[in-house]
Amino acid sequence: MTVYEAIHQMRELTAKGQPFALSFMTYSMQKRESHGESACEHALLVKNEKKGDDSLNNYILTFRDQDTGEARHFWQPLLMSFNHQMIDTID
Repeated sequence: MTVYEAIHQMRELTAKGQPFALSFMTYSMQKRESHGESACEHALLVKNEKKGDDSLNNYILTFRDQDTGEARHFWQPLLMSFNHQMIDTID
């Protein structure tokens, strides 16, 4: 499964109100650091809050952890799995 296929399925499931599992590598541009892999078992996408015309916003997906209610986000290229299926790397 590619990142694009996974995101398409995430959007379809979110539209139906059906949570999904995902995992991704964390990365903070401000701190220029990662805290390794992060996972969520029950996520639904939410609309991204656009901050100006920053084109990097196009590469971030925001989701709500249905277990904690916390709003979180990840960089699309750092998505590692969707519903416990590994994401293929782009060669």
